[in-house]
Amino acid sequence: MLKRIRNSLILVALVVMAASALSVHAEDWSSYTPVHSSGSGDGDWWTTYPKINENSGATVSHPSWVLEALKEKPVLILVHSSDCKPCIAQIASIKAALETYGSSLNYFDLLGEGGGITKAIETLDVYNPAGGAQYVPTTIFVTLIKGSDGKVLVAWHSVIDAMSDKDLTDYIKDSIYYHQQNAAAWG
Repeated sequence: MLKRIRNSLILVALVVMAASALSVHAEDWSSYTPVHSSGSGDGDWWTTYPKINENSGATVSHPSWVLEALKEKPVLILVHSSDCKPCIAQIASIKAALETYGSSLNYFDLLGEGGGITKAIETLDVYNPAGGAQYVPTTIFVTLIKGSDGKVLVAWHSVIDAMSDKDLTDYIKDSIYYHQQNAAAWG
């Protein structure tokens, strides 16, 4: 009898601890204010190619697999190689962020070598912020945002090189917020 009570108390304690851990990471999206807005500057969410791109202002042809994943959740893509130091740092930062936000994102890890090189190159061809030469790591965020006319558009942002944890988290949180606000009106 005492053993059953003790086991029940342990179970209750574990449930309370798990609930506390979840509430620490729960985000109040209704009061969230995005860090980045739509535009064509370096830190903006882009709906066309940004100012820094050789195709500035041109329409982006998003890959079908990205658009399909975007129907469900915002998309986070990492294009990297297995042996570059900034890639290894970015992988670690993304893994840490996914512990908190992973259930709210579709994450794709594209290895730019071996069997994954074709998809990695095709992805970089679309999402290279400056166009031209391709570098790894490149981290790509894709979400849904309202345009100036009120129409919901696919928005993206990408960063070449390892990002600070704060910048990574800001873009992830923005992508989740924008997707939640706009997914129902997309399509």
